[in-house]
Amino acid sequence: MSTVLINGIGGALGAQVARQISTHDEVTVLGLARCEPPAPVGRAEWLVAHLNGVQLTELLRAEHVDTLIHLDFAGADAPAGGREAAVQQNVIGTMEILGACAAAGVSHVVVRSHIGIYGANPKNPTILNESRPAARSGLSGLLRDLAEVEHFLAEFVLKHPELSVTILRFAPIVGGWSPLIEYFAQPSPRTIMGFDPSIQVLHIDDAVDAIVRAALSPCAGAFNFAADDAVCISQAIRLSGQQPASTFESMIGLSASVGDRTKLRPWPFDLSFLRHSCIVDTRRAKDVLGWSPLHRAVDSIRTARQNGRVSDDPAISEAAMRAFLSRKG
Repeated sequence: MSTVLINGIGGALGAQVARQISTHDEVTVLGLARCEPPAPVGRAEWLVAHLNGVQLTELLRAEHVDTLIHLDFAGADAPAGGREAAVQQNVIGTMEILGACAAAGVSHVVVRSHIGIYGANPKNPTILNESRPAARSGLSGLLRDLAEVEHFLAEFVLKHPELSVTILRFAPIVGGWSPLIEYFAQPSPRTIMGFDPSIQVLHIDDAVDAIVRAALSPCAGAFNFAADDAVCISQAIRLSGQQPASTFESMIGLSASVGDRTKLRPWPFDLSFLRHSCIVDTRRAKDVLGWSPLHRAVDSIRTARQNGRVSDDPAISEAAMRAFLSRKG
Protein backbone atom coordinates (compact mmCIF):
# COMPACT_ATOMS: atom_id res chain seq x y z
CA MET A 1 0.00 0.00 0.00
CA SER A 2 1.35 3.42 -1.00
CA THR A 3 0.39 6.89 0.27
CA VAL A 4 0.68 9.81 -2.14
CA LEU A 5 0.33 13.46 -1.11
CA ILE A 6 -0.46 16.01 -3.84
CA ASN A 7 0.72 19.50 -2.94
CA GLY A 8 -1.43 21.71 -5.15
CA ILE A 9 -4.63 19.67 -5.29
CA GLY A 10 -6.49 23.01 -5.31
CA GLY A 11 -5.60 23.59 -8.98
CA ALA A 12 -7.22 22.05 -12.06
CA LEU A 13 -4.12 19.95 -12.73
CA GLY A 14 -3.84 18.71 -9.14
CA ALA A 15 -7.52 17.81 -8.96
CA GLN A 16 -7.30 15.74 -12.14
CA VAL A 17 -4.14 14.01 -10.90
CA ALA A 18 -5.92 13.10 -7.65
CA ARG A 19 -8.90 11.73 -9.56
CA GLN A 20 -6.73 9.55 -11.80
CA ILE A 21 -4.49 8.23 -9.02
CA SER A 22 -7.64 7.36 -7.07
CA THR A 23 -8.40 4.71 -9.68
CA HIS A 24 -5.45 2.72 -8.30
CA ASP A 25 -6.89 0.78 -5.34
CA GLU A 26 -3.47 0.17 -3.80
CA VAL A 27 -2.82 3.92 -3.39
CA THR A 28 -4.06 6.19 -0.59
CA VAL A 29 -4.39 9.76 -1.91
CA LEU A 30 -4.03 12.90 0.20
CA GLY A 31 -4.06 16.53 -0.90
CA LEU A 32 -2.76 19.86 0.35
CA ALA A 33 -4.10 23.09 -1.13
CA ARG A 34 -4.36 26.84 -0.71
CA CYS A 35 -8.02 26.69 -1.76
CA GLU A 36 -10.71 24.08 -2.24
CA PRO A 37 -10.27 21.84 -5.31
CA PRO A 38 -12.20 23.15 -8.34
CA ALA A 39 -13.28 19.67 -9.45
CA PRO A 40 -13.90 16.19 -8.04
CA VAL A 41 -10.74 14.56 -6.62
CA GLY A 42 -11.77 10.92 -6.48
CA ARG A 43 -10.98 9.21 -3.18
CA ALA A 44 -8.52 11.88 -2.09
CA GLU A 45 -8.77 13.44 1.34
CA TRP A 46 -7.57 17.03 1.30
CA LEU A 47 -6.55 19.81 3.64
CA VAL A 48 -6.73 23.55 2.90
CA ALA A 49 -3.76 25.02 4.76
CA HIS A 50 -0.41 26.76 4.32
CA LEU A 51 1.97 24.59 6.34
CA ASN A 52 5.52 25.52 7.26
CA GLY A 53 8.34 22.99 7.08
CA VAL A 54 7.87 21.68 10.62
CA GLN A 55 4.12 21.25 10.19
CA LEU A 56 4.53 19.53 6.82
CA THR A 57 7.09 17.14 8.30
CA GLU A 58 4.61 16.22 11.05
CA LEU A 59 1.85 15.62 8.49
CA LEU A 60 4.07 13.47 6.26
CA ARG A 61 5.14 11.33 9.22
CA ALA A 62 1.64 10.99 10.66
CA GLU A 63 0.18 9.86 7.32
CA HIS A 64 3.19 7.68 6.38
CA VAL A 65 3.53 9.44 3.03
CA ASP A 66 6.05 7.75 0.73
CA THR A 67 5.45 9.86 -2.42
CA LEU A 68 4.89 13.61 -2.69
CA ILE A 69 3.78 15.35 -5.89
CA HIS A 70 4.69 19.05 -5.87
CA LEU A 71 2.53 21.09 -8.27
CA ASP A 72 1.95 24.27 -6.26
CA PHE A 73 3.76 27.05 -8.13
CA ALA A 74 2.53 30.64 -8.28
CA GLY A 75 1.80 31.66 -11.87
CA ALA A 76 1.42 28.11 -13.19
CA ASP A 77 -2.30 27.41 -12.70
CA ALA A 78 -3.54 30.88 -11.79
CA PRO A 79 -2.24 34.45 -12.14
CA ALA A 80 0.59 35.14 -9.71
CA GLY A 81 0.53 37.96 -7.20
CA GLY A 82 3.64 40.05 -6.57
CA ARG A 83 7.11 38.77 -7.40
CA GLU A 84 8.22 38.63 -3.78
CA ALA A 85 5.30 36.39 -2.83
CA ALA A 86 5.85 34.24 -5.92
CA VAL A 87 9.53 33.68 -5.14
CA GLN A 88 8.62 32.84 -1.54
CA GLN A 89 6.12 30.22 -2.72
CA ASN A 90 8.00 28.84 -5.69
CA VAL A 91 11.63 28.80 -4.58
CA ILE A 92 11.70 29.03 -0.78
CA GLY A 93 8.53 26.94 -0.52
CA THR A 94 10.02 24.15 -2.63
CA MET A 95 13.16 24.13 -0.49
CA GLU A 96 11.02 23.73 2.63
CA ILE A 97 9.03 20.92 1.03
CA LEU A 98 12.15 18.99 0.03
CA GLY A 99 13.60 19.45 3.51
CA ALA A 100 10.38 18.16 5.09
CA CYS A 101 10.37 15.14 2.76
CA ALA A 102 13.94 14.27 3.72
CA ALA A 103 13.19 14.69 7.44
CA ALA A 104 9.99 12.62 7.27
CA GLY A 105 11.51 9.74 5.33
CA VAL A 106 9.55 10.27 2.09
CA SER A 107 11.13 8.06 -0.56
CA HIS A 108 9.95 9.68 -3.80
CA VAL A 109 9.21 13.28 -4.85
CA VAL A 110 7.77 14.41 -8.19
CA VAL A 111 8.30 18.09 -9.01
CA ARG A 112 6.59 20.02 -11.78
CA SER A 113 8.78 22.15 -14.05
CA HIS A 114 8.66 23.71 -17.54
CA ILE A 115 10.54 23.24 -20.81
CA GLY A 116 11.12 27.00 -20.80
CA ILE A 117 13.88 26.55 -18.22
CA TYR A 118 16.20 25.72 -21.14
CA GLY A 119 15.78 29.27 -22.39
CA ALA A 120 15.29 30.42 -25.97
CA ASN A 121 18.79 30.96 -27.27
CA PRO A 122 20.03 30.83 -30.88
CA LYS A 123 23.00 28.80 -29.61
CA ASN A 124 20.73 26.05 -28.27
CA PRO A 125 20.52 22.78 -30.21
CA THR A 126 17.53 22.48 -32.53
CA ILE A 127 16.09 19.74 -30.31
CA LEU A 128 16.76 19.89 -26.56
CA ASN A 129 17.02 16.77 -24.43
CA GLU A 130 17.19 16.38 -20.67
CA SER A 131 20.98 16.58 -20.54
CA ARG A 132 20.72 20.30 -21.30
CA PRO A 133 20.97 22.19 -17.98
CA ALA A 134 18.57 24.92 -16.94
CA ALA A 135 19.60 28.36 -18.19
CA ARG A 136 21.60 30.49 -15.75
CA SER A 137 20.38 33.79 -17.20
CA GLY A 138 17.83 35.29 -19.58
CA LEU A 139 14.76 34.09 -17.69
CA SER A 140 12.25 35.97 -15.56
CA GLY A 141 9.10 35.31 -13.58
CA LEU A 142 7.94 31.72 -13.19
CA LEU A 143 10.58 30.34 -15.56
CA ARG A 144 13.35 31.94 -13.51
CA ASP A 145 11.87 30.49 -10.32
CA LEU A 146 11.66 27.02 -11.83
CA ALA A 147 15.25 27.23 -13.11
CA GLU A 148 16.40 28.15 -9.59
CA VAL A 149 14.39 25.24 -8.20
CA GLU A 150 16.10 22.85 -10.62
CA HIS A 151 19.55 24.13 -9.66
CA PHE A 152 18.64 23.56 -6.01
CA LEU A 153 17.32 20.07 -6.78
CA ALA A 154 20.59 19.12 -8.47
CA GLU A 155 22.45 19.91 -5.25
CA PHE A 156 19.76 18.40 -3.04
CA VAL A 157 19.81 14.93 -4.63
CA LEU A 158 23.59 14.74 -4.15
CA LYS A 159 23.14 15.32 -0.41
CA HIS A 160 20.13 13.00 -0.11
CA PRO A 161 20.73 9.98 -2.35
CA GLU A 162 18.08 8.04 -0.41
CA LEU A 163 15.38 10.34 -1.84
CA SER A 164 14.31 9.73 -5.44
CA VAL A 165 13.42 12.98 -7.23
CA THR A 166 11.64 13.13 -10.60
CA ILE A 167 11.44 16.43 -12.50
CA LEU A 168 8.68 16.82 -15.08
CA ARG A 169 9.44 19.52 -17.65
CA PHE A 170 6.12 20.35 -19.28
CA ALA A 171 5.45 22.36 -22.40
CA PRO A 172 2.81 25.08 -21.74
CA ILE A 173 -0.28 23.21 -20.63
CA VAL A 174 -3.54 23.69 -22.54
CA GLY A 175 -6.64 23.16 -20.41
CA GLY A 176 -7.79 25.05 -17.36
CA TRP A 177 -6.16 28.44 -16.87
CA SER A 178 -3.02 29.05 -18.90
CA PRO A 179 -1.03 32.27 -19.43
CA LEU A 180 -0.28 31.21 -23.00
CA ILE A 181 -3.94 30.61 -23.88
CA GLU A 182 -4.78 33.94 -22.23
CA TYR A 183 -2.29 35.56 -24.60
CA PHE A 184 -3.73 33.75 -27.63
CA ALA A 185 -7.28 34.81 -26.68
CA GLN A 186 -6.63 38.56 -26.70
CA PRO A 187 -7.43 40.59 -29.82
CA SER A 188 -4.44 40.78 -32.20
CA PRO A 189 -1.71 39.22 -30.01
CA ARG A 190 1.61 41.01 -30.55
CA THR A 191 4.50 39.17 -32.22
CA ILE A 192 7.96 40.46 -33.16
CA MET A 193 8.35 41.56 -36.75
CA GLY A 194 10.58 39.19 -38.73
CA PHE A 195 10.31 36.31 -36.22
CA ASP A 196 7.88 33.39 -36.02
CA PRO A 197 9.41 30.66 -33.83
CA SER A 198 7.83 27.28 -33.20
CA ILE A 199 6.34 26.37 -29.85
CA GLN A 200 5.17 23.18 -28.20
CA VAL A 201 2.16 22.72 -25.94
CA LEU A 202 0.78 19.87 -23.86
CA HIS A 203 -2.84 18.93 -23.27
CA ILE A 204 -3.76 18.80 -19.59
CA ASP A 205 -4.86 15.15 -19.90
CA ASP A 206 -1.41 14.18 -21.18
CA ALA A 207 0.20 16.14 -18.33
CA VAL A 208 -1.96 14.29 -15.80
CA ASP A 209 -0.97 10.95 -17.30
CA ALA A 210 2.70 11.93 -17.07
CA ILE A 211 2.41 12.90 -13.40
CA VAL A 212 0.62 9.71 -12.44
CA ARG A 213 3.15 7.55 -14.27
CA ALA A 214 6.03 9.38 -12.61
CA ALA A 215 4.44 9.10 -9.15
CA LEU A 216 3.89 5.36 -9.46
CA SER A 217 7.28 4.67 -11.03
CA PRO A 218 10.66 4.52 -9.27
CA CYS A 219 12.34 6.36 -12.16
CA ALA A 220 14.27 9.46 -11.13
CA GLY A 221 15.76 12.35 -13.08
CA ALA A 222 14.32 14.85 -15.55
CA PHE A 223 11.79 14.18 -18.31
CA ASN A 224 10.48 16.37 -21.14
CA PHE A 225 6.78 16.32 -22.05
CA ALA A 226 5.14 17.92 -25.10
CA ALA A 227 2.76 17.06 -27.91
CA ASP A 228 4.41 15.37 -30.88
CA ASP A 229 3.79 18.32 -33.18
CA ALA A 230 5.01 21.91 -32.89
CA VAL A 231 3.35 24.99 -34.35
CA CYS A 232 4.54 28.46 -35.25
CA ILE A 233 3.31 31.18 -32.92
CA SER A 234 1.39 32.88 -35.74
CA GLN A 235 -0.33 29.57 -36.54
CA ALA A 236 -1.21 29.03 -32.89
CA ILE A 237 -2.75 32.50 -32.71
CA ARG A 238 -4.88 31.80 -35.78
CA LEU A 239 -5.94 28.42 -34.38
CA SER A 240 -7.13 30.36 -31.33
CA GLY A 241 -9.39 32.46 -33.54
CA GLN A 242 -7.29 35.63 -33.60
CA GLN A 243 -4.92 37.34 -36.00
CA PRO A 244 -1.29 38.04 -35.02
CA ALA A 245 -0.12 41.65 -35.01
CA SER A 246 3.52 41.79 -36.07
CA THR A 247 5.27 44.78 -34.55
CA PHE A 248 8.69 46.07 -33.58
CA GLU A 249 10.18 44.49 -30.48
CA SER A 250 10.36 47.86 -28.74
CA MET A 251 6.59 48.13 -29.06
CA ILE A 252 5.91 44.87 -27.20
CA GLY A 253 6.67 46.52 -23.86
CA LEU A 254 4.50 49.48 -24.82
CA SER A 255 1.58 47.17 -25.64
CA ALA A 256 2.00 45.57 -22.22
CA SER A 257 1.65 48.96 -20.52
CA VAL A 258 -1.41 49.72 -22.62
CA GLY A 259 -2.76 46.33 -21.59
CA ASP A 260 -2.92 47.55 -18.01
CA ARG A 261 -5.71 49.87 -19.11
CA THR A 262 -7.45 47.77 -21.77
CA LYS A 263 -6.99 44.42 -19.97
CA LEU A 264 -4.99 43.04 -22.89
CA ARG A 265 -2.55 40.35 -21.79
CA PRO A 266 1.04 40.59 -23.02
CA TRP A 267 3.29 37.71 -24.06
CA PRO A 268 3.62 35.64 -20.84
CA PHE A 269 7.27 34.59 -21.20
CA ASP A 270 10.57 36.29 -21.91
CA LEU A 271 10.69 38.04 -25.29
CA SER A 272 13.47 35.70 -26.40
CA PHE A 273 10.77 33.03 -26.87
CA LEU A 274 9.15 35.31 -29.46
CA ARG A 275 12.44 35.29 -31.38
CA HIS A 276 13.74 31.75 -31.03
CA SER A 277 12.21 28.29 -30.77
CA CYS A 278 12.53 26.03 -27.74
CA ILE A 279 11.73 22.50 -28.93
CA VAL A 280 12.35 19.47 -26.72
CA ASP A 281 12.95 15.77 -27.25
CA THR A 282 10.38 13.59 -25.45
CA ARG A 283 11.91 10.19 -26.22
CA ARG A 284 13.11 9.58 -22.66
CA ALA A 285 9.58 9.93 -21.28
CA LYS A 286 8.30 7.53 -23.91
CA ASP A 287 11.08 4.95 -23.46
CA VAL A 288 11.37 5.02 -19.64
CA LEU A 289 7.85 5.88 -18.46
CA GLY A 290 5.90 4.41 -21.36
CA TRP A 291 4.21 7.79 -21.80
CA SER A 292 2.83 9.00 -25.13
CA PRO A 293 0.71 12.10 -25.83
CA LEU A 294 -2.81 11.44 -27.03
CA HIS A 295 -3.46 15.02 -28.15
CA ARG A 296 -1.86 16.99 -30.97
CA ALA A 297 -0.86 20.60 -30.37
CA VAL A 298 -3.05 21.80 -33.26
CA ASP A 299 -6.15 20.12 -31.83
CA SER A 300 -5.44 21.22 -28.25
CA ILE A 301 -5.08 24.88 -29.17
CA ARG A 302 -8.14 24.84 -31.39
CA THR A 303 -10.37 23.25 -28.72
CA ALA A 304 -9.07 25.69 -26.09
CA ARG A 305 -11.07 28.44 -27.77
CA GLN A 306 -14.17 29.47 -25.85
CA ASN A 307 -16.35 27.20 -27.99
CA GLY A 308 -17.09 30.16 -30.23
CA ARG A 309 -18.34 32.33 -27.38
CA VAL A 310 -17.37 35.98 -27.14
CA SER A 311 -16.01 37.57 -24.02
CA ASP A 312 -18.37 39.51 -21.77
CA ASP A 313 -15.64 42.04 -21.02
CA PRO A 314 -16.55 45.32 -22.82
CA ALA A 315 -12.91 46.44 -22.93
CA ILE A 316 -11.90 43.28 -24.81
CA SER A 317 -14.84 43.66 -27.18
CA GLU A 318 -13.90 47.30 -27.79
CA ALA A 319 -10.31 46.31 -28.54
CA ALA A 320 -11.48 43.55 -30.87
CA MET A 321 -13.64 46.01 -32.82
CA ARG A 322 -10.80 48.56 -33.06
CA ALA A 323 -8.41 45.85 -34.28
CA PHE A 324 -10.97 44.73 -36.88
CA LEU A 325 -11.54 48.27 -38.17
CA SER A 326 -7.78 48.82 -38.26
CA ARG A 327 -7.31 45.72 -40.40
CA LYS A 328 -10.17 46.79 -42.69
CA GLY A 329 -8.61 50.21 -43.05
